Amino acid sequence: MDNFEGVKIVVMGLARSGEAAAGMLSNMGAEVLVSDQKSEGELKERIDRLKSEHSGIMFCLGGHPEGLLDWANMIVISPGVPSNIPILNHARQRGIPVIGEIELAYRVCKCPVIAITGTKGKSTTSTVLGEILANYRRKNGMGKTIVAGNIGKPITKYVIDLEENDLLVLEVSSFQLETIVYFKPYISVILNITIDHLDRYESKGDYAAAKYRIFENQDAHDYIILNADDPLTLGCVKRTKAKSVLFSTDRKLEQGVFLKKGSIVAKLNNKEIEIMKASELHIPGTHNLNNAMAATGASLVYGADVDSISNNLKKFAGLEHALEFVEQINGVTFINDSKSTNAISLQAALESFPADIVLIIGGRDKGNEYEPVRNLIQNKVSHMVVIGESSDKIINNLGVYAECHRPSTFEEAVKLSYSLAKSGDTVLLSPACASFDMFQDYAQRGRIFKELVRGLAG
Repeated sequence: MDNFEGVKIVVMGLARSGEAAAGMLSNMGAEVLVSDQKSEGELKERIDRLKSEHSGIMFCLGGHPEGLLDWANMIVISPGVPSNIPILNHARQRGIPVIGEIELAYRVCKCPVIAITGTKGKSTTSTVLGEILANYRRKNGMGKTIVAGNIGKPITKYVIDLEENDLLVLEVSSFQLETIVYFKPYISVILNITIDHLDRYESKGDYAAAKYRIFENQDAHDYIILNADDPLTLGCVKRTKAKSVLFSTDRKLEQGVFLKKGSIVAKLNNKEIEIMKASELHIPGTHNLNNAMAATGASLVYGADVDSISNNLKKFAGLEHALEFVEQINGVTFINDSKSTNAISLQAALESFPADIVLIIGGRDKGNEYEPVRNLIQNKVSHMVVIGESSDKIINNLGVYAECHRPSTFEEAVKLSYSLAKSGDTVLLSPACASFDMFQDYAQRGRIFKELVRGLAG
């Protein structure tokens, strides 16, 4: 455990993880100064909460002045703060360590860590893996199993209370991996890598390089679970020192997790075992089959029994805002896929349903390339209801493949989608974009969608 007593630490970015990091550091005796671009009024709720719980935390709001560097011994940044902004580059030049919340938590953590990353499926895989291992560990009288990280639960809110016999399952984003130093999972998982966040990275290679950092400190005592059907993840086998376990929905593997006669099968140490029928999964789509296989591989490596794996996979109903069934009204099915913030997520959603889709799409673009979804739009989508900042780009790229509509509000988009749909159709909210142009986050977008749909039903 690092000793932070008396260390002067700037926590940069007062989102959920910044608030949790500031609180943990204050509890450990650090001198904490929180800096954020937003004003005190915009952050009032978080500031009031920190002040009520921690008497010594200081605040510098409305920007990140260079004078912070004259005071700081260390800087901890939230994932939303780009790691290459000028003040952070200047800090490094002056020898001031710059780390993220995931690295901070790892330095405090006493228990093993399993870390999951990828462009699509992180939250689903982290959640179901956490449920499998929590079940297995309870049966065997083991400690707590905590699922946290990019899934919306700040790591530093939990890590200080974890003991050696506990387990931490982390969803980690490329943003969080940018600032690791010693972070070393016992098991790492890379689900897939496709184009995303090109509003932050200069190229797909830069984005992939951030993902690859998940295994840079692993050694031969550790494990990595990799998608054999994705060239960018499969290539990691030759780049990592960790023992690799592959999964595939396309082909039989000599060692790993794969499909055989409609069943999920695992072959490790030359012993082949059937986990369950693929048809017994309640979550739709090939991408969710991949997620289940990745969770199976990690669970087996950890030592979980087949019953714990299969029972939890069979009863897992999916996540809120991820291909979530909302209502069926007059034969029209409404699906909430608000977690879809990139084109690969949209592709997975469209592949999960038959034709006759009315698609609600749009928001803040993150550098999407829409070519992979053009055929799906043409063959499955009857109407596109386009919203948000990216409307022009979406219509220019996809407008020839389906009839486009451009409502002025989100409420109008939901009502219009229902009016365009006929019995047997699916109204699918799968925006393929971030939500910040219209909402606080994807969860708020999804909740409002469900409220509006239920209003239609009422």
